Amino acid sequence: MKLLDDIVDLLSDGKGSLTEALLKTKVLMHKIGYKELAEWVNDELNGYPPDKPVPPYRVIHSRLVGHLQNIAYAHSNVMLPTQHLPEKTRRMFHENNMRESISVLERFANNDKGHLTVPVGPEYHQQIDKVLDGFWVQRMWIQMEPTQVLHSVTEVRSRLLDFVLSLQDKLGDLKDDEVKEAAKDIDAAAMFRGAVFGDNATVVIGDKNTTHITNTIRRDDFESLATALRRAGVEQGDIALLQDAVQHDTDSVDHEKKQFGGAVKAWMSRMLGKAVEASWNIELGVAGGLLTEALKAYYF
Repeated sequence: MKLLDDIVDLLSDGKGSLTEALLKTKVLMHKIGYKELAEWVNDELNGYPPDKPVPPYRVIHSRLVGHLQNIAYAHSNVMLPTQHLPEKTRRMFHENNMRESISVLERFANNDKGHLTVPVGPEYHQQIDKVLDGFWVQRMWIQMEPTQVLHSVTEVRSRLLDFVLSLQDKLGDLKDDEVKEAAKDIDAAAMFRGAVFGDNATVVIGDKNTTHITNTIRRDDFESLATALRRAGVEQGDIALLQDAVQHDTDSVDHEKKQFGGAVKAWMSRMLGKAVEASWNIELGVAGGLLTEALKAYYF
């Protein structure tokens, strides 16, 4: 299939346009009858909206840097302490969610003028000043490196190439008008999930009423579950309550029937209530499935 060949050529060439490859992949999704899989492609092309968690490869670890002074000295480009800050604020400084379109990320990655920076407003200065032993912040910013963004771009290219190559192996050398019928005999959705999100990821793909947990959730690894839930907008306080519930239910989980314990079920009911009240910013229809699949990945 020429379209598949074109996409492979673009992705396997380091100088090939990733944007063009994604656009052609969008056409491919429609041709094989899996339009819903184009959601990830659209997010990569257009950027991720504020209410949707970004995939892990778009979370770039950053540092807080600034200029300091006291009555006698001044220091430039100093890495600033953040351990004393509330977790939400610390995460804001050290986890940068790159929501921009892939074309913008490519420009960031090709930046040869030094660091990538995001200014931090003076309202945060006092929180840092109090642990600086007589110094105070003149100016501070979040700092990243172009190579970190390049890694994210390369992840998109590599994951998409894995999917397209797998699809090419399954479909063989078919004409365009034969592809849709042949695609009915393969599980393109599973191939897509495995290549793009990873075999151990819990992923919900669908329309505007769905969300994604793209983090790897490992069985009996609460931290991986907590990370996935944070990406879905669950507050740290609620995650702490879930951890207590999990510990309480240690002997009451039915692994054979795949049923959660009573404390975890009560926690889920509470979270669904928060979705109804809109204190957890997620569609009610998505919340139940998201929590169920995340907890299944953790328990079973």
